[in-house]
Amino acid sequence: MPAALLTIVFWTAVVAAVIAQVMILRSSARVLRATRRPFPFTEWGFALGPALVLALVLVLSWRAAMRPAAVEVQVMPLQGEIRS
Repeated sequence: MPAALLTIVFWTAVVAAVIAQVMILRSSARVLRATRRPFPFTEWGFALGPALVLALVLVLSWRAAMRPAAVEVQVMPLQGEIRS
C-alpha cells in the first residue's frame, strides 16, 4: 500500500477512535456525577483502561506500518540445486 494512502487511512482511524473514546469518557463522567458515589475508581478504571490500551495499539500499529521495507535478495541457484 502506498505510504501516503496508508498515512491518510491510519490518521482517519485515529481521529475516529479518539472521538469515540472522548464521547465514552464524557458519558462515563456524566453518569458517575449523577450517582454521587464517593470513590468510583472501578468505574473510571473500566472507562480509562480501554482508552489507554487503544493508545498503545495505535502507537504500535503506527510503528509497524512505518517500518522500512525489508530488503529481499534474489540468489541464483547453484548447478544441480532444486528449489521450490
